[in-house]
Parts: sequence; structure tokens; C-alpha cells
Amino acid sequence: MQATADVIGLVAVTPLFIWSRDTPRRLMETDPTEGKLLLQLATTAFRQQIAKRVRPLARTYVERWMRCELWLYSSVVQRHGNELHMYRSVVLEVLRKTKVDELLSICRETRPDLTDLWSNPAARTKLTKEIEKSIEAVDKA
Repeated sequence: MQATADVIGLVAVTPLFIWSRDTPRRLMETDPTEGKLLLQLATTAFRQQIAKRVRPLARTYVERWMRCELWLYSSVVQRHGNELHMYRSVVLEVLRKTKVDELLSICRETRPDLTDLWSNPAARTKLTKEIEKSIEAVDKA
């Protein structure tokens, strides 16, 4: 969750050299093998970031988040604007392909003590809204 899982955890897969802003998109279009690998890395990093961010959350925080009192995506967009520009196409693809059931499964596995919250329809609704708003924010970034 942690605001689009810290830009899909893509900071973890950033190469040591500087790419032009459209390199990941170009890579995905021109080299299917490398593009597929980049997407797999991004998806794995995203799932790991979700688990990492859910683990320390207090029950009251999750309850407030489910009531839409808190939003996560905006802080990540602010903190990781440069990475979003560089990896926009990869981030968008991972977000668009992410299923809410996958995210809820990660949350349940990471924090089984909050299963009652993750099973609440409000959790599904909130995760859906977070993904939608994340996609909008990344599109604008």
C-alpha cells in the first residue's frame, strides 16, 4: 500500500547509469524479452513493498485508511517524482495489471491479525480507489 508501494519499488531496480526519460517505455516496445523482465522485476518489487509497508501498520491506522481519512498515493508521488517520470510506462502497466485480490492476499499474509479488516468490503473499495488515484497521479506526473 504505502503510496503505490514507493513507486512500485522501482527504485530497487534502477540501473546505475542514467536513462533518458522514455528508455523504459522504449525498452518495453523494442525488446520484448527485456521489457518483460523489467515488468517482472517491477511487479515483484511492488508486491514486496506492499508487504513491507503493511507489516508495521497499526489497526487504527488501517481503519482510518479504510474510511478514506488517509490517502497513500499522494505522498509517494511527491517523494518520487523523478522516478515516476523515468519509469512512468512501467509503473502504469504494473498498476493497471494489479488485481485488488492480489493486494488483499498480500495484506492478509503479512498481517493475519487484521484479516477481519482485509475481509471487509471497505478494504477492497479503498484499494480500488488507491489504484485508480495512483494511475491518475502517475499519468499527470
